[in-house]
Amino acid sequence: MRIHWFPGHMTKAFRLIEREMKLVSSVIYVLDARAPLSCINPEFDKLINTKPTLYILNKADLVAQSDILEWIDYFNRKSIKCLQTVSVQRGASRKQIFDALKEINADYLKKFDQKGVRKTIRAMVIGVPNSGKSALINSLLGRKKTVTGNKPGVTRGKQWIAVDKYIELMDTPGTLYPDFKDQTKARNLAIIGSISDDVVDMTELAGELIDFLKKEYPQNLKERYKLDDLSVDTAGILYEIGQKRGFIVKGGEVDIQQTAKAVIVDFRKNALGKIIMEKANELIEV
Repeated sequence: MRIHWFPGHMTKAFRLIEREMKLVSSVIYVLDARAPLSCINPEFDKLINTKPTLYILNKADLVAQSDILEWIDYFNRKSIKCLQTVSVQRGASRKQIFDALKEINADYLKKFDQKGVRKTIRAMVIGVPNSGKSALINSLLGRKKTVTGNKPGVTRGKQWIAVDKYIELMDTPGTLYPDFKDQTKARNLAIIGSISDDVVDMTELAGELIDFLKKEYPQNLKERYKLDDLSVDTAGILYEIGQKRGFIVKGGEVDIQQTAKAVIVDFRKNALGKIIMEKANELIEV
């Protein structure tokens, strides 16, 4: 299965981000903590250029804290300021994020302070679809202001929101890469819900997730579905899961498609436990 999803509104989003980038002093880059590397869009690097950038590992409650800290250390060692948060929690990490924004904008603010001017930090919030950008802004604001959703493609245009007296954030549409040369990253993004389910084969995707879990999190897989033997092939495991969950169609056969969707949903809802698709200690270079 080759995954590709780059609808027309994403082309418009790139143009919007490129056009508006000159209006901001910095960037907040929201990454899904379950697949941080896959969430880094190489096309964004060209648009960001030298703008001070704060990485936010969002949905941190879905991943083991040890894995989160390794990623934070990894980025910090590359001189990239990085924090963790859970954007669905109101006010989560508000002070830490505001302090970090002031830190990365220190030179910008100092230049105006010397002129006796209190300058407002204007930061653009970017990330792949469904990474939690709008939810993060709402959390920092303390109330719902931007439109959010649990599927990709909810935010379609820019929105300016004042989250503090001297901090304004621009919400932008979630945007993917124009070309997925690395299909492992595409798989990861599809599994975490950053790519529309309508454009992927859910049975194949669930099979790839099961293969990953067999290798990296076998106990989680066994416990969730009460499996005794993982040595059988992936199709056999998917079939057994369907049997145990009662996804049976007329004739007594297992509904494999329904089973596949259930496995993916279980992962996204954390029913399989705290799982990370990419570990920082396995990387040599971003």
